[in-house]
Amino acid sequence: MRFENKVVFITGGGGYLGGEAAYQFAKEGAAIALCDMNEQSLNAKVERIKELGANVKGYLIDVTDSASVEEVVATAVKDFGKIDISVHVAGGSARIVSPMSGSVLIYQKDYVIDRVLKVNLYGAMYVGRAVGRYMVENGVKGGRIISFSSTVGLNGLKGCCDYGAAKAGVMAFTKSFAKELAEYGITVNAVAPGVVQRPGEEDEVRSRTTNFLGEICVAEDIAPVVLFLASEEARFVTGQTYVVDGGRALGMKGTD
Repeated sequence: MRFENKVVFITGGGGYLGGEAAYQFAKEGAAIALCDMNEQSLNAKVERIKELGANVKGYLIDVTDSASVEEVVATAVKDFGKIDISVHVAGGSARIVSPMSGSVLIYQKDYVIDRVLKVNLYGAMYVGRAVGRYMVENGVKGGRIISFSSTVGLNGLKGCCDYGAAKAGVMAFTKSFAKELAEYGITVNAVAPGVVQRPGEEDEVRSRTTNFLGEICVAEDIAPVVLFLASEEARFVTGQTYVVDGGRALGMKGTD
């Protein structure tokens, strides 16, 4: 199998995108260290992966807390013996912290800006730092570090200054970190989805009208790109952000 004998560390694993990526990695033979801050969602995804007969363990994590990240990475290494691939999916917009979602910057609250930056940008850096250090110090060749950005980080969006800045930061972080780890044979890349239709969302209009293909994007459209970047086929790809958005970032269609 494609990822047999590989250990994949995934944050945001209790969510829609992270959970699907984990499931696809497990189908391809990987062992999964699945991390999330929502215990109920995390456990549900762990059980789904276990149905495949895969080796999976769930870990509660707060990616905004560097100590939590360091502890969970160390525990996962102890449990699985190694980490070959890191996929940082945990993130979100102001919806995750405040009813102020969509506020223009001049009226946005400090604590919302702080939380959005910590979840989306600091989280990527904390996870990348912890996993990257482990890989370097333990001579992990062919290591893969993948973070999630967004098309909002490419083109911006009204009411999302904090989120857009964080996701643009993930792209810049990816480029710089790729340069730092290249000499160790470790690649660093990112994935930038557009509008993704979540389970239970009945309104398809926004999903279809915010891309040029006029199609609905689901998690199964994103996961294959993550698996590609983690694969041997992508051994010569580093410092890149792969946009998976049906052309949305070509003009941010339907969003301004």
